[in-house]
Amino acid sequence: MSSADFAMAGMTDIPFLVETVLEAERSGTERIGLARVFGIKEEELPALVRSMFLEEVDGCEFSVSSFRVARENGVAIAAVAGWIEGMAEDGIPSQLLRSNLIGFTFPKEAMAVLRTHAKALADMRLDRDTGKLQIEYLHVAPEHRRKGLAAQLIRLHIQQATAAKARPTAVQLQVYANNLPAITLYRSLGFRTVKRSRSDHPGIQQLLPFHEKLVMEREL
Repeated sequence: MSSADFAMAGMTDIPFLVETVLEAERSGTERIGLARVFGIKEEELPALVRSMFLEEVDGCEFSVSSFRVARENGVAIAAVAGWIEGMAEDGIPSQLLRSNLIGFTFPKEAMAVLRTHAKALADMRLDRDTGKLQIEYLHVAPEHRRKGLAAQLIRLHIQQATAAKARPTAVQLQVYANNLPAITLYRSLGFRTVKRSRSDHPGIQQLLPFHEKLVMEREL
């Protein structure tokens, strides 16, 4: 077992949160979807993701406040994002918050590139359910894996969300169907597949880590 400390992420954790986003977007492959769908060079992406975190927008996966981290000797070694969908200021959906952040921080030409991929990406969209705790962007530093950190961070999100005034009705997450280690973890925590999306467009696997995605859910 790990002797890590678990807490809300802070601004000093942003470098690890950026790493978390990139590794989660890669999903065990060589393709970082966030870079490919916007035509961004991979070496330019960390600075753009960091800029989104610095905007401090609550209620989506690019919010520092959404993350819980495990730290060892004060250094982040694992992170998982989580938020109750639609509970941000003015009830704005996380997808819109995410889109606004990307539109504000990414170069204008990236939006044009995204539009060229609209047909390939259309069938991959999975909407998030309002009022449910969303789990997203899980990453554990390689040297700290197999210590149960990811499971503990997910449980921490659930514990804190159920103690909140606006208690969620369930917990949801989205995962690529080829990410078997993550799916195995989620099943061990009581999640089951409730929805899936699939794209058979010939260009999809040049854009995303896989052509099929699952929504997994567990009741509270």
